[in-house]
Amino acid sequence: MAGEFIKFASWTKIIYKWVSKSPSKAVVSASVIGIISPLCTYGTIPIVMELYKSKVRISPLIAFLAASSLMNPQLFIMTAGGINLEMAIVRTSAVFIFSLATGMLVFLIPEKYLVRKNISFYEDGGCAIINREKKFFIAKQYLLNCLKNIKSIGPYLLVGVAIGAVVIVYVPQDLVWHALRAGRIQSILAGALLGIPMNACGGSAIPFVEAMILNGMGKGTALAFFIVGPALRPAPLMAMAALFTPLLLLGYGVFLVFSSVIMGLIYV
Repeated sequence: MAGEFIKFASWTKIIYKWVSKSPSKAVVSASVIGIISPLCTYGTIPIVMELYKSKVRISPLIAFLAASSLMNPQLFIMTAGGINLEMAIVRTSAVFIFSLATGMLVFLIPEKYLVRKNISFYEDGGCAIINREKKFFIAKQYLLNCLKNIKSIGPYLLVGVAIGAVVIVYVPQDLVWHALRAGRIQSILAGALLGIPMNACGGSAIPFVEAMILNGMGKGTALAFFIVGPALRPAPLMAMAALFTPLLLLGYGVFLVFSSVIMGLIYV
């Protein structure tokens, strides 16, 4: 519900204002805005494309997209409630570090290797964004959006709870501990890759991770699971492919997995 309330802000105008600064400030600002934005990858891609056509640099846009696809206010609250506040804070910090690093690295790469050639720019630059009318809070639309979210996310949460219960009851604790125990690089890598098929939607994986932690999964492995899964599912990657080249998507995925393993090793 908090996320739906935030959606009434004019995110395109907010992002345009902050990412039009110097490169380093723009990437930092984009990473922060991406985390507090309630938009998922599908909602972020159209905004990123519009901003790029308005001649905004690609580095802060990728930082915003990375942060927005991996964390939002809803996920923070669900992680704090489903796991604990520490995991929510660490998860958010890890997303910020990854988004910041991604934006800074992309700044060093020529855009011709990053963006598809068929993308054209707006002649008026960002004038249409700056002059866009302010959004107003509409109670009826807000309630309808909340109900729509509950309807779409609810089944996935129920599936996550069911899988978590099965893990707790039927999966031997020793098996999980040996496969995903703390401090092993291969365990953290396995947790990161496991996150891809298990993160079907939003916080649906949280009950599963909670069960795995109770059965012996290390905190670093759980963190890697949370970082990789939401961004590397096929659907978000297909959405990103509308703007970015296959080379960027490949590099993004490899760097995401690498970063998740490093941060997982630190957080044990």
